[in-house]
Amino acid sequence: MIAAVLLILGIVGGALTGGIFTIVILPLGVIVLIVAFVMAMWSRTAVSDTGGEKSMPAGDPRPLPHTDRAQPGSSGTSSPEELVDARRQAQ
Repeated sequence: MIAAVLLILGIVGGALTGGIFTIVILPLGVIVLIVAFVMAMWSRTAVSDTGGEKSMPAGDPRPLPHTDRAQPGSSGTSSPEELVDARRQAQ
């Protein structure tokens, strides 16, 4: 996205004003595009070398681990009145 903005600004700067904008922004945009391409290819190679998947699986991802609602030590009360009563008893 940044490379596209820099490239567009370089082209517009070159067409309308020329000068320093063309000298600085256009080469920066080209450099960013090249680096983005190389990094994308490098990351794909690293993923395939480690045996990882190259794309998202077709099905649902694995479910996240969760904890049970009733944890040890909890009284299991859920209504506000029962919580108030439990707090009073704890005091």
